[in-house]
Amino acid sequence: MTAPVPPRDFQVRLIELLHAASIEIPAKPELVDTLKRAFDPGTEIFVNQPPSGDYRGSIETAVAIRRAGFRPVAHIAARNVASAAELDDYLRRLVGEAGADRVLLISGDRREPNGPFSSVIDLLASGRFETSGVRAVGVAGHPEGHPAVAAAALDRSLLAKRDAAAGAGLSMFVVTQFCFEAVPILAFLQRLEELGVAVPVKVGLAAPASVATLIKFAERCGVGDSLNTLRAAAKTVGRMVGEVGPEDVLRELAVGLAASASDRVSGVHLYAFAGVAKAADWLESTLSRLYGTVAKEATRAS
Repeated sequence: MTAPVPPRDFQVRLIELLHAASIEIPAKPELVDTLKRAFDPGTEIFVNQPPSGDYRGSIETAVAIRRAGFRPVAHIAARNVASAAELDDYLRRLVGEAGADRVLLISGDRREPNGPFSSVIDLLASGRFETSGVRAVGVAGHPEGHPAVAAAALDRSLLAKRDAAAGAGLSMFVVTQFCFEAVPILAFLQRLEELGVAVPVKVGLAAPASVATLIKFAERCGVGDSLNTLRAAAKTVGRMVGEVGPEDVLRELAVGLAASASDRVSGVHLYAFAGVAKAADWLESTLSRLYGTVAKEATRAS
């Protein structure tokens, strides 16, 4: 049994996780100003690539992110890229116009690739990153597995991405899928240690949204058993039309990390399914409350 963690320790870990939070936004430059009240300068702001594969909006948004004092991290979906020349142009403009040096690589949702790349490995093996100015690449982590890929295959893929990134002279980080329980996240972190994948991890969390919205996106994204926990809890308390935030999973995660002294988690990564403004409001109010709690405990202790 894990030894109890003193409340102050876990609250401090909560603050660390949230203070280092990143967020994912659509390719809409006008959303950037919304982030200023909740996110510090230098925060990583991730930009989705539209399903169409058109990356111009992603570049415009990345430029706006940089001008606002944040660090843009654009998605590159392998199956959306029409050609090697298009990939070169995307990378050149991200680095040159937006000052980006980190990207998140994903395979993409298309059933058939739009060009020569069908996977993250294809992108990394293309030779286009070595001289692009990109210094680090993110890849997806799946704490609850993937509905179409066996666990052993996910392990092999993660190791192959690590090796391919290293071969291209790039450092790698992992951004996880969101879950509604901390147990699979903590188990995933342990699995990375067992595999020898010693890279920073951003833990995905779903920012507050209605239960119906969370279920819709969880089913679309292939969230596993923890989705059943959300459904059961919502029915029990009659909250199918109410909002649910990540407080419970975040608390369990902070306690688990404080007990294990793990230093792999570099922060949380917010998925703003109910809108960027709502996610920013939640982060601002949660951090303010936590700082107040820790300050009160420090005063009592003195």
